[in-house]
Amino acid sequence: MREAKLVRTETGLVPEGEGWYVVNAREARWVRHPKFGSACTFEGDVPFEQLGINVQVLGPGQPNCLYHRENLQEDFLVLAGRCLLLVEGEERQLGPWDFVHSPP
Repeated sequence: MREAKLVRTETGLVPEGEGWYVVNAREARWVRHPKFGSACTFEGDVPFEQLGINVQVLGPGQPNCLYHRENLQEDFLVLAGRCLLLVEGEERQLGPWDFVHSPP
């Protein structure tokens, strides 16, 4: 398999086409949303088929997303700070290195 080309955009480096690539999160594409914080998305024009991953930076009181349901598993790893997890009506305080697994 060939290496995908990284293209510089105004929001960061984005892979173009299929193939393997290496990109540093500091240089990858970052999107910013006033309500949902900032996210580093590593996918390009070819979406990941089996595993999606991004880095999300939230400010105090910002939600990660709207409450929703997934048909595939979803996992979260808190790297720094504290946050409140809401799942099935239960609340749990999370801190650095807490990992959350949600089956489909």
